[in-house]
Amino acid sequence: MAIDPLILLPAAALAVLIVILVIRLVAGRRDAELTAETVAQFLSQQEPGEMIASSVISNDGKYALVRWRNSLGVGLIRSFGNTLVLQTLGAADIEKTDWRQDGELYIPRQGFAFPSVTFAASETDRTIIEAMINGGKDAAA
Repeated sequence: MAIDPLILLPAAALAVLIVILVIRLVAGRRDAELTAETVAQFLSQQEPGEMIASSVISNDGKYALVRWRNSLGVGLIRSFGNTLVLQTLGAADIEKTDWRQDGELYIPRQGFAFPSVTFAASETDRTIIEAMINGGKDAAA
């Protein structure tokens, strides 16, 4: 007696899904934590010759914006699972950013794997972010 493939394939897919869900529940969510120390350590490995002029971490701790002293552009650091990822926002990316009415900076989608970013920061951090963004716009001109 043979097992019908129309029954075997959905059953195998369901079994794999259950195993993945169990692993996810046991292991828990893995997000890298962004703090001033982890950002500085990460950037010292990614951009060893650059000095940080200013950096701001979002209120939810998921994103950080960084501006370097020697180079142009703004760096966006985000957690991707349990690792940190650095994306350099060029002039075209900075032009697409937009301040929302609630005071959050919206950074559009940065590729297939990275969704859009809504960067919430305090009022004092907002002035630092505006200087970063305006510096990038001035540098592009």
